[in-house]
Amino acid sequence: MKKSLRKSVRKLITFFIILISVTTSFDIAVVSAAESEPSVLVKKISKDYTKKFCNSIAFGLSKESAMKFSLEENKKVFEKRKGFKDINKDSIAEEIAISVVYSCGYPLNLFGEKGIKEFQNYYIMKDKDYSMRIANNN
Repeated sequence: MKKSLRKSVRKLITFFIILISVTTSFDIAVVSAAESEPSVLVKKISKDYTKKFCNSIAFGLSKESAMKFSLEENKKVFEKRKGFKDINKDSIAEEIAISVVYSCGYPLNLFGEKGIKEFQNYYIMKDKDYSMRIANNN
């Protein structure tokens, strides 16, 4: 009787260990996939924004005009994308700032970490202004 009880307890413990390990491994995969998807979208948004912004600067637009144009165009392109509204605005701003400073920061006197922070703050401010303007027009 004791042997069969021990055997049953061992089987039960083994079952729970396997169940916990399988459940935990799937949760990690889901979290990992959830984190990587927005970062891909953030990179796409950043690349597209940087291309528009830097081209606008190269054509002679002011920083203000290039920012306005690039924001409007990027919103039109990405607003219908799944997950766009859920993306952290600060992570987009940081990625864009890094990309812009390294791609076309020189004509704007933006260099290194200081330039990245300056452009990031400027982008956040202009994005809020743009969002408020759109909300007031609707």
